[in-house]
Amino acid sequence: MKKKCLCIRVAAGLCAALSWWGLLYPELALTPDTVKVSREEENGTLSDVTPEWSFDSELYLDLLNADQSQITIRSRLLTEIGLLWEAFHERNGSKSK
Repeated sequence: MKKKCLCIRVAAGLCAALSWWGLLYPELALTPDTVKVSREEENGTLSDVTPEWSFDSELYLDLLNADQSQITIRSRLLTEIGLLWEAFHERNGSKSK
């Protein structure tokens, strides 16, 4: 049990350290792999607007100045967990609508 607790503490410390660097240097955390900029068209569809990425990008300042309704946060981890949860409930036959 102590070994498992130690592993959890190390993983939490690693995540905290990586997050800290993202706060100090947001331009290193906001890369094309982590941020997708899209625009909603008049018919409701989303189209990708991929700006050229550079260290001098204004993306961080644009995000700070954006209105709350203009930002949507999506997590791939939470999406995958949600899909796993749905698959688990469908397998057990207890999915309700």
